[in-house]
Amino acid sequence: MKNIKDWLLENGYGGILTKIRQVEDRWKQQGKKTRRNWWDVLAGRKSGEAIIIEGVRFPVLGAARLRKGLDITPRAMRHEEEQEPLPILPQARCAEQSKLQEDR
Repeated sequence: MKNIKDWLLENGYGGILTKIRQVEDRWKQQGKKTRRNWWDVLAGRKSGEAIIIEGVRFPVLGAARLRKGLDITPRAMRHEEEQEPLPILPQARCAEQSKLQEDR
């Protein structure tokens, strides 16, 4: 199955992938086990403003905004030939949390 990192490489966003790896490497060096939904980060804020993590500014991608159901802002990056963003898949741990809440 493809993931966001594969999608970024295949669609000419290798520079963004480098930024993601820099942040993840920093977390690893710090002993953190932080997880991040990079699609959400690359969708930016609702206003279209970029998100900064660990001092790294991540550009807003039009495909990430579409995937999240947000409007594409004028400053969002888009390539003419890019593929559709990957679909949002249900996560097993989210289903487990819902099940726990239902059992209460």
